[in-house]
Amino acid sequence: MLHSVARISILVAFVAVPASSVSWKASSRTLAPAKMVTANGSPAGQLFYVSTAGNDANNGTSVSTPWRTINKAMNSATPGSTVNILAGTYNERLTMGASGTPGNYITFQPYGFTVPASGCGGYSGNPCGGDQVILDYSYLGTVTDGVPFLVVNNISYVRIEGLTFQNFTTQEVNFVFNQGVRVDGTSSYIEFKYNKFLNNKDVGPHDGTSALGHFRVWGPASNIRVFGNEFGNIWSNYSETLTADLGSTNFTAENNWIHDTDGIGIDARNGANNYTIRGNRLEYNSIKRDGTIWYNSPAAAIYNDGGNTGIIERNYVSHCGVGFQALSEPGMPATHDVTVRNNVAQYCQIGVVLGTWYSDTDGSSVSNINIFNNTFYGNEVGLDIRPMMSATVTWENNIFANNGVSYANVLNRNPGNVNYNLYFGGTLGPGANVLTLDPLFTNAAGGDFSLQSASPAINAGDPNTLTNSAGTLDFAGNPRIQGGRIDIGAYEAQ
Repeated sequence: MLHSVARISILVAFVAVPASSVSWKASSRTLAPAKMVTANGSPAGQLFYVSTAGNDANNGTSVSTPWRTINKAMNSATPGSTVNILAGTYNERLTMGASGTPGNYITFQPYGFTVPASGCGGYSGNPCGGDQVILDYSYLGTVTDGVPFLVVNNISYVRIEGLTFQNFTTQEVNFVFNQGVRVDGTSSYIEFKYNKFLNNKDVGPHDGTSALGHFRVWGPASNIRVFGNEFGNIWSNYSETLTADLGSTNFTAENNWIHDTDGIGIDARNGANNYTIRGNRLEYNSIKRDGTIWYNSPAAAIYNDGGNTGIIERNYVSHCGVGFQALSEPGMPATHDVTVRNNVAQYCQIGVVLGTWYSDTDGSSVSNINIFNNTFYGNEVGLDIRPMMSATVTWENNIFANNGVSYANVLNRNPGNVNYNLYFGGTLGPGANVLTLDPLFTNAAGGDFSLQSASPAINAGDPNTLTNSAGTLDFAGNPRIQGGRIDIGAYEAQ
C-alpha cells in the first residue's frame, strides 16, 4: 500500500478555534478575445481552441472551428502553442500526449485567461480572469479501476492552468491504488498553476485497504512545479493530498491553499530530493472544522517521509494534527538535510516534531534537520522531541508563544543543538540564550505575528546566523537580515 500517516503518541486535548470567515470571489466569463501573449508572458505561438460545442474533426485553430475534447488538444498541440478552452463542464479523464520544448511550453488554459497584477488563485482571494472551465467527474460514480483523471507520462514543457477538477470519487478494490493526477516517467518541466481541485474523495474504509493518491509526482520525474492552486475537501484516506514520491527531483509546491483534508497535506517521500515547499497555506488538515480528528489519527500538514535535501519555508499552518514533521517510516530511506524556516504554525496539536515516531531508541534514520526562525503559537505542544541523530539537529531563533506546552520530550532524548529561542505563555524549553518575554506580536488574534517596534525578539537571534541558513526572506517576503542581526521568529522587523 502506498500511503503514509504521521502518528502522534502524545495525547493532547485539542481546543477548536473558530475559523475566520474568508470571502472568495467567483470567476466570471470575459468577452475579451484570447490573448496573443499568454498570462505567463511566453511568446505568442499557434492558438488552438476547445469548446463543448466543438467537434474533434475540426482543425481546432479558431473559435469557430474548435475541438470538442481537451484530450484531442492534449494529443494535437504543438510546442509553443496555447490551447484556449471555452467555458463549460467537460466530462473526460485526460492523458497528456504532446510535449513542448525548452522555451516553448504548451499551455492549456481557459479562454481569455489572465492573471491580475495582484495575483490570483490559491489563497489570494482574487479570481483569475477568463472563462470558467470545469472537469467534473461525478458522472463516473465511484471509480475502482485505478485510472487517474489526469496522466502526464514521459512529457516535458507543459503548463496546465486555471482549470477546476472536481467530484472525483474512488474506492480501492483488489489493491488497485487509485490516483487523481499522476506525473511520472521521464516527465520534466511540468507546471500546474492556478487550478482548483475540489471534493475529490476516497470513500473506502479507513482500514488500510483503500487510498487515493490525489496528486502524485513519481520519480524519476523532475522539475515539477505546483503553484497557486487550491486543494479543498480532499479525502485521501490512507494517502496524501499532494505528494512528491520515489526519488522525484526538484519538486516545488508554492503558494497553494490546502484545506479541509482528512490527512497529510504535502508529503516529500521515498527519496524525493532537492524539493522546495514554500509559501503555502494549510488549514484543517486531519482536523475538522468542529475540532474533531479524522479517523482519530492526527496527521502532519507538511511531511517528509524518507525525503532529503529539502527546504520548507514561509508556510502558514493552522488547525492541523502536526504542523511540520521530518522522519522515515519503516522501509523508507533515511531522512536528512531538511530545513524548516520562517514558517508559522498555530492551533495544531503539535507545531513541529523532531525525530521518528517509529522507534523509541533508534534515531539514525533522521539527521541534519534545521528548525530556524519559526513562530509556533497556540498549539497544544510547540515542539516534540523523538529519536534522531541529535548532534546533527539544530533549532534556534524560534518563538514559542501561548502554547499549552512549549516543549515535550517524554523519552528524555538529547534535544540537539538549541539556542536563542523565545518561550512565552507556556512552559520553558531548553537551550542557551533563552528569552521569556512577551514577543509583542502586532495582532496575534488576527493571525499577524509580525513584531511591534518594542518587541524583545528584534535583533535578538543568534548573531552568527547567515541568510544562507535562515533564508533571504522572512515569512512576509521581507528581506532578512535587518539591523545587522537576525530577529527571533518568522518575521523580520523592517
